[in-house]
Formats: sequence, C-alpha cells, structure tokens
Amino acid sequence: MPISSKESLVQLHEHVKGCKKCSELVKSRKQPVPGIGAPSAKIIIIGYYPTPMGAEKTGKPYSGDPSGTFLRTMIEDVGLSLEKDTYLTYMIKCVPREGDTIKPKQEYVKNCVPYFIEEISITTPHIIVSLGLKVSNIILDRFFSMDKQYQDINDIHMRVFENPSFKLVPFYSPHDVIKKKKVSQEKYTEDFKALSKLLKMV
Repeated sequence: MPISSKESLVQLHEHVKGCKKCSELVKSRKQPVPGIGAPSAKIIIIGYYPTPMGAEKTGKPYSGDPSGTFLRTMIEDVGLSLEKDTYLTYMIKCVPREGDTIKPKQEYVKNCVPYFIEEISITTPHIIVSLGLKVSNIILDRFFSMDKQYQDINDIHMRVFENPSFKLVPFYSPHDVIKKKKVSQEKYTEDFKALSKLLKMV
C-alpha cells in the first residue's frame, strides 16, 4: 500500500536530519534543517541555506531571525498557509562552513539537490518561488537547462519560467529586503499578493 505524502515527507526529513554526505558540514553544523509545510503543496518557497542565528538554532526554515519572521508573516498576510498549500525549504539543508557562506561549495549543492527533487516529487507544486539570485540560478541551470547565469536578481524578479512540471518564479530573498533594503517590505508583499493570484489560476 503506497504511503501518503505526509508520511513520505516524514521519512525524507529523517533522511535529511541523518545526512552525512558533506563530511565538512557534519563536523561544523549544529543540525540540518529539513523543509516544513503542506504535504500536498501548491507552492514551494525555497531559499539558499539556513542562517546560523535563525533556522539552524530552531531546526525550522525561516524562523528565529528577522528575515524569517518577515517571510512567515508575509505568507500569512497574502493568504497562503504552511498547513494547506505552502512548503518552505532550502537548497542546502545545512549552514555552510565559515568562509563558504558567500559561495558555498558545489559539493553542498550537488549532495542536497536530490532532497529538493524528492520534495518536489512528494508535494507536486504548481509554482516554485526561488528566493535570491544564487538559488534561482541553480534551479534554472538544473531544472530548465539554462546555461546563462543571471547577475542581478532584479532582472528575473517575478519573471515566470515554465517547464512541464512546474512554474518557477524568482524573487528577492527576505535578506535582500530586511538587510540590504533592495526593495521595500510593502512592495515585496504586494508582489507576493500578485503571485498568490497567479497560484489561483493554475
């Protein structure tokens, strides 16, 4: 008898928590951070990697720091729900070693991509929102076979890329909003509201 999406996610999260693929991260991390949210999600929101002062401490994506609090509040404000239709995760499930946070090693991405593929397979989202330039470029390369590496998130913010499985919509990361002030919180929330309307149409 096939197991449910919820049970599949539980199994996947246990695999993530016990992962030892990246020997350097196993030594330096406090804990891996698996995804969280609706087992049958209409939308996956994916960031690059957990922060040491937030998600790595709590064990939950986008929690424990200002960027996480902002993102979770905004998700609720635009009418999305981690219980019903939204799944939060990271491309890299552990905090990169000190010195690797600017440009995490490709080994980390390579080892974690299969977990992300499984998250997509289980939750079957209509839309994936990639938060920030680097994770957006990774997904465009691996899932859309795009050789081009974009240099500015402003060039692809809210653009819709389509493949047979899902639509990808890159966004500024919450860090871009809270720390770097690249876009206002009000504008960012309005853009997410527009995205939630798109979700109702697919």
